[in-house]
Amino acid sequence: MYSVIAMDALFGLSLPISKILLQYAPPFFLSGIRMFIAGIILLAFNYFRGSDKTKSNTQLKTAHIYLYAQIIFFGVYLKYILRYWGLSHMSSIKLSFLLNMSPFMAAFFSYLAFKEKLTKKQWLGILIGFLGLIPVLLVKSGGEESWGELFFISWPEVAIIAAVASHCYGMIIARKLIKQNNYSSSMTNGIRMFGGGVLALLTAFMFEGFFPVTDVVPFAGWLALLLVLSNIICHNMYLHLLRKYSVTFLSFTDFLIPLFTAFYGWAFLHEAITWHYMVSTPLVFAGLYLFYQDELGSIKAEKKTVKTKVA
Repeated sequence: MYSVIAMDALFGLSLPISKILLQYAPPFFLSGIRMFIAGIILLAFNYFRGSDKTKSNTQLKTAHIYLYAQIIFFGVYLKYILRYWGLSHMSSIKLSFLLNMSPFMAAFFSYLAFKEKLTKKQWLGILIGFLGLIPVLLVKSGGEESWGELFFISWPEVAIIAAVASHCYGMIIARKLIKQNNYSSSMTNGIRMFGGGVLALLTAFMFEGFFPVTDVVPFAGWLALLLVLSNIICHNMYLHLLRKYSVTFLSFTDFLIPLFTAFYGWAFLHEAITWHYMVSTPLVFAGLYLFYQDELGSIKAEKKTVKTKVA
């Protein structure tokens, strides 16, 4: 559990840094250049480290190309261009809270893919967490209002909801590749980031120009920091933790990220923490506590079963 908290604390930094980067570059280009560079770094790392081939696949098999195509498109490309476009019209704190919708979608996709069922206590935890999102949806910025609304949800919020769905579906596919087909986390991450980065850069060249960066030096510095913290450290931690925890549980622990993001956004970007977030926070913690109780029980039971079989 401590490794999950540490990962979320680092993930919480990524949104304020991304908000700063959007001051120097538009969303499509930012998502593309970030993922393209990170993908090259991870693929190079996977190639030169000499992975033990008895433990993990180091070569892409033809039968799995379709799965990789899905995590490239949904898990990186669509996820990040929608997320950055939405972030360009709202605060990093609000975006972080909206990303908490991932457990609901992850639970649905996990049921379809792995037949993972939730207990009554876990459903109660998800319901409480969902209620915690409602006050956040009441907060509207000028950038959001200028795009209009679909019912009572602004279009930037719709983009974030679609980004969350893409993320959850992408993680389901990633879990199949890592856990069922035994691919290494760094290889899977490198392929999906590189491919998604290429698609995003092509989109940026079509709609935003060839190199739409206003100030190269600060952009490069903040981008390097974001790559190290999020793409290299956190994303690999996430895929590694998929071997131990379910997609639904890891998505639910994302409820911790807004607490870190709120502090970083307040400290570095002077973003306001309104009463809406104060109401959401205790509900989020209550939902996380209920959900984690049964998840921890199932993990312990699974370990006990494995030990019994080995004995």
